[in-house]
Amino acid sequence: MTLVLDGITRVFGPVRALDNVSLTVGPGECRALYGGNGSGKSTLAKIASGTLAPDTGRVLVDDRPLGRADPARARSLGVGMTFQELSLIPLLTAGENVVLTDMPGRAGLLRDTARADQMAQAALAPVGLAGRRDLPVSILQTGEKYLIELAKALQSRPRWLIIDELTATMHASEVDVFAGLLADHLAQGGGALFVSHRLPELRRFCDTISVLRNGKLVFDGALAGVGDDELVKWAGGGHRDAPALMAPARDGEVRVKAKAIRPLPNAQPLDLGFRAGEITGIGGLPDQGQKQVLRLLAGLRAPSPGESVSLDGEALPLGSAAAMAAKGISFVSGDRDEMVFAPRSIRENMLAPFAAMRGLKMPSDAEITAALERLATRHAGISRPIGGLSGGNQQKILVARCLLLNPRLILAEDCTKGIDVAARNDVHHLLRELAHVQGTTVIVTSSDDQELAELCDRVLVLDGGRIIAELARAEGRLDAQAIVSAYMKQERAA
Repeated sequence: MTLVLDGITRVFGPVRALDNVSLTVGPGECRALYGGNGSGKSTLAKIASGTLAPDTGRVLVDDRPLGRADPARARSLGVGMTFQELSLIPLLTAGENVVLTDMPGRAGLLRDTARADQMAQAALAPVGLAGRRDLPVSILQTGEKYLIELAKALQSRPRWLIIDELTATMHASEVDVFAGLLADHLAQGGGALFVSHRLPELRRFCDTISVLRNGKLVFDGALAGVGDDELVKWAGGGHRDAPALMAPARDGEVRVKAKAIRPLPNAQPLDLGFRAGEITGIGGLPDQGQKQVLRLLAGLRAPSPGESVSLDGEALPLGSAAAMAAKGISFVSGDRDEMVFAPRSIRENMLAPFAAMRGLKMPSDAEITAALERLATRHAGISRPIGGLSGGNQQKILVARCLLLNPRLILAEDCTKGIDVAARNDVHHLLRELAHVQGTTVIVTSSDDQELAELCDRVLVLDGGRIIAELARAEGRLDAQAIVSAYMKQERAA
């Protein structure tokens, strides 16, 4: 009994996303699917789940053909999938989302709400979110949403689980929850196809690996027998670059002054300062106020009484994203659902912030193209729909969009989510250049402590909306272990 993808080819316009790709997943096997942005990983995962149909080739689930694109048939054959871009409906509750495809009824017509609630509780309990089942998905934290996506996929008890970048924005504690459920699934004879850019996670969860490059299968075999450098070379055609050396941050003036900020409703107010030419990370366990700080500075949440922010001595109009952008503040999130207008062109997506700001000159096509080239973005022309690109290239476009505003302050909320090693290095290089060469103030959050340690000059660790540690590279105190030690309360740095 196996999940077989045989000779899969898929073409989107001028792009051959997959070219005669074949692989097999057996019982108890977790197979990694690895490759650079645009290599075809998500396309192959969607074909395996019945979301897309191949142009040629076939999918066999336990010797039964899947046939045309039909997610319901795939589920009936025992295939479940978690989607990188989430398949949740924000206005529905967590419980409604996980039972949506198997909603129980009475007399074939009426919804059985009591039974639906029991099913939702049973599905959400393994991911630790049974108590959140009556809350709308829209108000939950990012990591919680991905755990709900997992619960939804597992609710029908699939034999074959397709996992597309599920862990990209999860914190370590949430990844541990996933790890336990995956281990149980494999121990019961299930199989999994695991898509991720994080090599440590591939090695933690997977025994075998299939590597894609430009839609072609370039390696298929045991994971233990190959090194990380080989995998990166096969996926991207080059060696993995070591993290770029960190240039000392400028001894700039405090550009951003935030007064009486409340990262969480019951937290004591904080006064924060961020310097020109400095990259500051805000870390800690999930939901400790990191997102609230960034979104206040971006104008994406209304200020609480007493909160104020100034930029270069000028008070900012909090609560208005358009007004903040007009002041030279660029925000980019790793949550592409809220940042990307998928049916629209690359050009329209790049110009979206300018549509809300009167009086600003629209960038030319040449300026748009130049910004995209700074991040080596792969596309077939800026008039093409952005939704046809890989998630990683969509993310690079969102980062490149910041350049068009010539920002004084960049706010990056987990902005390298779901992009490969090479693309992440491109984004890091750009942020360092903007900060250390041009003097831009950069503030970032990340679900990856190692990323904060590699990228930032300084990291503020939050716990319950309080700063429990300030770790500075210049003082030799900034590494991933120091960040973890701070929020795990093994060590409290002043």
